[in-house]
Amino acid sequence: MSLFKKPKISIVIIAYNMAREVPRTVQSFLAPYQEGIASDDVEVIVMENGSPHPIDPSIIENWPKTVRYVAVKDAHPSPARALNQGVSMAHGEWVCPVIDGARMVSSGLIKAAKVMMTAHQNPIIATIGYHLGHKTQQINVDFGYDQAEEDKLLESINWPNDPYKLFEISALGESAKNGWLQNLAESNVLFMKKKFYEEMSGYDEAFDIPGGGIVNLDFFKRGVEHPDTQYVLLLGEGSFHQYHGGVTTSRRVGLPSKEVEGKTTWEVYSEQYEKIRGVAYEGPSVKPMLYGQEYEAIRRETIRFAQTVLEN
Repeated sequence: MSLFKKPKISIVIIAYNMAREVPRTVQSFLAPYQEGIASDDVEVIVMENGSPHPIDPSIIENWPKTVRYVAVKDAHPSPARALNQGVSMAHGEWVCPVIDGARMVSSGLIKAAKVMMTAHQNPIIATIGYHLGHKTQQINVDFGYDQAEEDKLLESINWPNDPYKLFEISALGESAKNGWLQNLAESNVLFMKKKFYEEMSGYDEAFDIPGGGIVNLDFFKRGVEHPDTQYVLLLGEGSFHQYHGGVTTSRRVGLPSKEVEGKTTWEVYSEQYEKIRGVAYEGPSVKPMLYGQEYEAIRRETIRFAQTVLEN
C-alpha cells in the first residue's frame, strides 16, 4: 500500500532568473505561513525554465518533500510550455498556475480558495495582483527602485511574521488598478480544477514572445468567460510581485530592436494576440462573485477608488 497522500492542490510556479524571489514565493504557499491548511494539502512544483542563474541547490535541498524542483529541458522563452508541462505533472485535483515565480501571496489565500472549491461545481478562483513598492514597478524603477530597496521594505514589515502588512507596502498592478470593485484583466494566482485546465488546453503556446506576451491575459479571459465555470474573486487576499528586472516591470520588450522599432511593449503584445485570435484584445466581459473578509486593505482600496470616481 502506498504511503503517498495525494495533495488537494498543486501550485505550479515558473522560475526564470529568480534565485532571490522564488524561495519567498514557495514559502508563502506552504504551511505554516498559509493558515488553516495541513502541510500535505498542497504540493509545489517549481519549473526552472532555462535560467542562466538558477536557484541555489542548498535552498532546494532544504525544501520539504512537498516541493518539487524541475529543470525544464529545451526551455522555451515563453513560460506557456513549462506551465503546461508542470500542470501535467501535478498530483492535485486542483491546480494553481503561477506564471511569474516572483509572486508572493497573502497567508489566508489557500484557506479561502478551499471554501470556494466546495461551494461551486467548477469555479475559477482569482486573486488580485499587487507590486511591492508604493508605485507600480514600471514607474518605480525610474525612482531607483531595485531589489535592495525591496529587501528593506520587506524587512520594515518583519515579513513573513505579519503577512497582511504586505498590503501596506504595495501598489495595485495595472491589470488590477481599480481594485476589487472592477473587472480584472488577469490574475497571476488562479485556482481551478486540473481537469478544466486540460479541457481549456492550458496556456496557448502560440504566444511565443519572450515572457509570453499577454498569454496570461488570454488564459484568464478564456477561463472566466467559459460558460461552464463560476468566476470568484477572493477579497482581502492577493499576490505581491517582487522586482526582478523582468520583461514587463523593467519596460523591456525582450525582442530584437528591429522588430519593435517605434512600438510600445503593449503594441507588440496586442499585435500578437490579434494575429492568434483574429480579433483585438478586450478585457473579460464578466464580473466575479466576491468572497472573503473585510481587511483594512479592502477598506483602503474602496475609499481610493471612490475618490478617483469623484475626481473624474
